[in-house]
Amino acid sequence: MNTNRLVIFDLDGTLFRTETVDIEAFNNALAVLGYATRSEKEILDLIGLTLDSICEALLGTNDQGMVEKFRAQVIEFEEKAIAASGKLYPGVTDFLKRLQNKGYTLCICSNGNEEYVTAICNKFGFNSVFQDIWFERKGITKKEAVSILKKKYNAEKFVMVGDRLCDIEAGKLNMGFSIGVTYGFGGNEAEEADFKADSIQEVEKAIYKVFEA
Repeated sequence: MNTNRLVIFDLDGTLFRTETVDIEAFNNALAVLGYATRSEKEILDLIGLTLDSICEALLGTNDQGMVEKFRAQVIEFEEKAIAASGKLYPGVTDFLKRLQNKGYTLCICSNGNEEYVTAICNKFGFNSVFQDIWFERKGITKKEAVSILKKKYNAEKFVMVGDRLCDIEAGKLNMGFSIGVTYGFGGNEAEEADFKADSIQEVEKAIYKVFEA
């Protein structure tokens, strides 16, 4: 393993097209519990938060009993939607295989819940590509999770790729390089990154610029 070629990816809005799953899943769960459904924008603006935080925002309450009930419904609908209609961004599979073949150490660091992340990884065969797949752990921020992965792989140099400010800050605050993708859900948040990428192809170019220049 080359410990100086660690690349950590966010999942939603970076590799996985969350809108192919979560608009349907959240609205179905809201309807089951008797709540009004939400617009695509309202739901996608929350992508990147933990599931509990999204549930609280959509329900307008932090009542843990209601949040847990909603959470369970969302997970059930997400797993069905991932299997039926979940999609990656164009070019992701071949891109990841190229990095793997070049000897890069690849990890996922997501705020998504375990069931959701596992369902995506199983569908797209990510378990054979990524050395580590990190999902939400209560009490551990993305910055702390990236620090754990950096130490685990003894990475003197690493890249964090994501669409949200929390991804970019997780890279920078752990003394790594950050690539902000503009095709995800973070909008102008990508401007804060060391590199900005409008496509998977530009992500790949930025990674090579860091490690192979």
